Amino acid sequence: MDYRFVSLTRSHYTHWRMNWFRTRFGRNRLILPACFAAALFGYSSLSIPAAELDWPPGHLLPAIPTAATSVDAIDLKQASGAEVDLFASLEGIVNRKQPRLACIGPSDAEGDLFWLRIHHLTMNPIDGFAAVEKYQAELNGLVVVDPARPETRNVATTLAGLDSALICEPELLVKLTNAPFNLQIREDLRGRFANRAEVYDYLLKEVWPRCSRHVLAGLSPRMHGGLRDFLVAANASVVWLDAKKPEDAALLARFAPDLKPAQALYVGWWPDEDAGLKWIGQFGISVLASDFFHNGSLLAGVHEQVTPPPVAPPPALQNKMYLALYLSDGDNIQYMQHSLRQLWKDPARGKVPIGWTVSPLSVDLDPALLNYYYQTATTNDCLVSGPSGAGYGRLDFWKPSDLDAFTKLTNPYLERSGIRIITVWLRVDDSIGNSFATNCPALLGLISHEGGAQAKVYGDLPMIGLVGKANYAASAEQLRSGIEREAANWNGSEPKFLAVQGNAWRVKPSGLLQLAESLDTNRFVVVRPDHLFQLFNESRQPASPPHK
Repeated sequence: MDYRFVSLTRSHYTHWRMNWFRTRFGRNRLILPACFAAALFGYSSLSIPAAELDWPPGHLLPAIPTAATSVDAIDLKQASGAEVDLFASLEGIVNRKQPRLACIGPSDAEGDLFWLRIHHLTMNPIDGFAAVEKYQAELNGLVVVDPARPETRNVATTLAGLDSALICEPELLVKLTNAPFNLQIREDLRGRFANRAEVYDYLLKEVWPRCSRHVLAGLSPRMHGGLRDFLVAANASVVWLDAKKPEDAALLARFAPDLKPAQALYVGWWPDEDAGLKWIGQFGISVLASDFFHNGSLLAGVHEQVTPPPVAPPPALQNKMYLALYLSDGDNIQYMQHSLRQLWKDPARGKVPIGWTVSPLSVDLDPALLNYYYQTATTNDCLVSGPSGAGYGRLDFWKPSDLDAFTKLTNPYLERSGIRIITVWLRVDDSIGNSFATNCPALLGLISHEGGAQAKVYGDLPMIGLVGKANYAASAEQLRSGIEREAANWNGSEPKFLAVQGNAWRVKPSGLLQLAESLDTNRFVVVRPDHLFQLFNESRQPASPPHK
């Protein structure tokens, strides 16, 4: 069933009932006793239909309407946590009709103003409460959070999207229910739940049936802002459940039957990464790590054609060891917005070939973000997909039919993003390798996270495994040790192809440069990841023997 249609018809029904009363009793007779009006409509003001986003076929994220070039910008530097959530919900409600509101926070070193400028947006500073007043005609009131039950913040986020109502902490009630706002309380969550389980039982029974089936979100209820504006815009159900706990896994399992494999997406994050990825993998759902992504409801509306730069040909093939150096965490789009921006400023970047993992789903959520990295890349910077294509998936926990649906979904994302290499966690077995080979003609190669430095070809698609104990290394020295162990096994009679990966939270481009400069150039050639696969393919051609 298309639950967006159900939600829309409910809104139509509300307006039909209002028109019926006007026809029957006249406009003045609509001033009904408050209790009767509240019983009829669920709140004491006219309902404003929530805007609905389009979810194009083959897209895991919705199509946000085209953003205005001039946007109102709320400065959050002095805002309380309660105000951050209030304005985030306002942003999501306003932007799903047309993106024209931003929230500017102080939490990231790169500064949100930087990204708004990169997106060619003109900013008009506005006080947050002035913005509430300006856009009040698009609001249906307030959803009040219970501070004693933090989980209600996620329920309030869900209801904010469904009902075009603002997330409201009790401390803001006096201000918002009086002039000049005079906003009505649409839903008061205080004192209604004895424990956490009751909160989520209410969400599942009363709220989830109205939510989008395209997305399920995980967000810590103690976190303010972040992805909340986008979740409001997308009518997402928001939870914070730990799959390694049996009682939480049981709650999650009640959502799962409504999520279609390789059509729905889990966004935000998990209390426990390993347990969450394994649990959701059995249902064929990939994950977009995004809980700290800012202004998603605005930036997804800046529509750009992604344009990768041309790539120079690889060096001549010789009897040497060819080495590709990777930095990860590119399954994580907030990493692209925050930490990757800091790594990108490292003066060593461009002096050594590096494979930078990014998310192909950025073409939906923020294509201008991906374009920024392409446009500022040097000839030594190569963008590759983080695990494992169209979202983060531990694919060895997936059913074969779901795996095939996922790889078919991944290929259009590769074509739209210009990405030609995927790193796969945790490993590439025959089922995974053959599925990518069959369904992703855009691929140049696969990198397997599983250690072992093994190479294998699936059809015409090569796979190279990361060097053991250098597959998510915490230091350049750990990478060096892994490389030297593999080099000891090289007989020098033919080329050898190696790949190592550093943990981008620990390893910097400057460390990779020092590593590269320490290697014996008579034995090693450090190359881009795409060149590594091109040379590997060349080495398999008997008509093109390596030079002596």
